[in-house]
Amino acid sequence: MDLYQLKTFFTLGKIQNFTKAAEHLCVTQSAVSHAVKKLEASIETSLIDRKGKHLTLTEAGKTLFRSCEKIFYEIEKAEQDMALFKEKIIFTIRIGSTVEFGTTILMNHIRDFLHTYPDIHLDFLFSHYLIDPLIQDQVDLIIDCKPHLHQNLERIHLFREQYITIASPKFIETEHISSLDDLERVKILSMDKDLEWWHNFITAIPADKQGCLKNVMQINHIRGLINGAVAGIGIGFVPRYTVITELETGALVDPFPHIKPAADEFHIYIKKERLAFQKNQLLVDYLTRLKPSEFGVD
Repeated sequence: MDLYQLKTFFTLGKIQNFTKAAEHLCVTQSAVSHAVKKLEASIETSLIDRKGKHLTLTEAGKTLFRSCEKIFYEIEKAEQDMALFKEKIIFTIRIGSTVEFGTTILMNHIRDFLHTYPDIHLDFLFSHYLIDPLIQDQVDLIIDCKPHLHQNLERIHLFREQYITIASPKFIETEHISSLDDLERVKILSMDKDLEWWHNFITAIPADKQGCLKNVMQINHIRGLINGAVAGIGIGFVPRYTVITELETGALVDPFPHIKPAADEFHIYIKKERLAFQKNQLLVDYLTRLKPSEFGVD
């Protein structure tokens, strides 16, 4: 089997789109299609089911893809191992993270890692959609609170993310907020109109009160939710670590401190083969050694 054809097939299998695979490989779409067809002809086995713009791997394709994972990650690891014999080499780690965690907590704690390992360069992708970049090898690892059950992923626990309801003291006083029933009268600041963002709060209150969130204002960024609450627009719901300063200064308070919303679990997700790379092991070890209190969580 030809190595170039295998790499083309492997890239297509990860991205599952001929055009995007061609862009990734810096070749034409026809070159991708031709390489895969030649590979199929050489082994006399169909590897891809083509249905218009969509494609899936056949059972034979899935088997070959798993073998390619081992082959190409071993080649990449060998290249990095050989680079250690050069006088000066910079290794790059690409990190994917949720937006708020990445732009606040991660940025505030990564300097020590960079100081300890000056031969490692870090690039960051902050997004709410991280699993595709991880599967397609656009990033080496991700830090996410969403569960990902994709095969061949290692999941490493990082911390529990606690949530809190927030409002300005003046808003609570002016709107006379003292019970869950009062929520029917005020604006509910949420990342989405369907209140999926408030799920951990809703499931923590009595069933007969779960319909009290009615007047929903969508604000699709956590910092917007926070600033909206500070400005007295309504009541928000955010990860506690994002409002530590506002809580300490009294700019925000929790109007329902007796309610304990469910927590989300933050994990590091990384492909098993990539966890074997020393550079990635060093970063994972560093992140897991940080104490939860350093993340602003319990």
